[in-house]
Amino acid sequence: MNDAVVEQAQDWVRRLMSGEATQDDALDLAIWRQADARHERAFVQAARLHKAARQAAADLRREQVMQPAARRGMSRRMVVGGAIAASAAGVAVMAERSGTTRFAPAPADFTTVKGETRRVELTAGVSAELNTLTRIALRPSAGEGAFELLTGEAVVTINRPDAPLSIFARDGETTASQARLAMRCLDGEVRVSCLEGAAQVRSAGQAATLSAQHSVTYDQKQMQAPTAIDPEAEAAWRRGLLVFRDQRLGDVIEEINRYRTGRIVIADPRLRNRRVNGAFHTDRIDQVIDQMRLAYGVRATRLPGDVVLVA
Repeated sequence: MNDAVVEQAQDWVRRLMSGEATQDDALDLAIWRQADARHERAFVQAARLHKAARQAAADLRREQVMQPAARRGMSRRMVVGGAIAASAAGVAVMAERSGTTRFAPAPADFTTVKGETRRVELTAGVSAELNTLTRIALRPSAGEGAFELLTGEAVVTINRPDAPLSIFARDGETTASQARLAMRCLDGEVRVSCLEGAAQVRSAGQAATLSAQHSVTYDQKQMQAPTAIDPEAEAAWRRGLLVFRDQRLGDVIEEINRYRTGRIVIADPRLRNRRVNGAFHTDRIDQVIDQMRLAYGVRATRLPGDVVLVA
């Protein structure tokens, strides 16, 4: 597909999204698309990239709502301030300007922003290492040091043999007195991994006892049976690594987006189910884009705001 056809398709998408397209424009577009199979392919691709860029803008804006105003920085200006322009496509994607939201996140006592990690001492014998985009809230009514993992990921070290600690996440509760736990709460699902010691997990009317190097996953409806974990991959983020073993590329990109400024968007849905094995350094996370080019021969289009469209 030559550049001239691609540019024509992008011009058509811009015209349609401008709000000024007429019935004559629609007829001319139909004729152009039917004139050559390459025209149709180019138009479908341009429309797909436009949709993906709009979604990226919306996702970035939602992330800003979850961050403290003082830390929003450059990406807030890019998204809330107006538009993301697709570089090669030249498609202007307008973000919402109102600044209003329909919800407010639950208040948190400790938070991290994208790319940040921090360690907090919650009480004597209890500490937590918070990964990127993590929020926790203290729950003193459930005991000293008790807290809720609102979203994100944390490794909790507990050394209180006489006073078990309660940790809440979604509709579940995890208790332990001597343990190191890796906890993850994302997209309505909670995963509790016992790295050392033992813990008890309760949710949805079910309970599980975790021994070292085992994990359990639950959501609002059910709890899965405990399974053995890979000690090298579990909580590898503490060593500055993301380890993936036979995972879908779509899931890998979603995880990488939690660390990377901006967003990587897979515009070709056929790529999402490719299986991925690898390890990436969180301080050099953009290397994944080059590796996708080499492994799959994909094209990566970089847009303002550190948005990358992969197709």
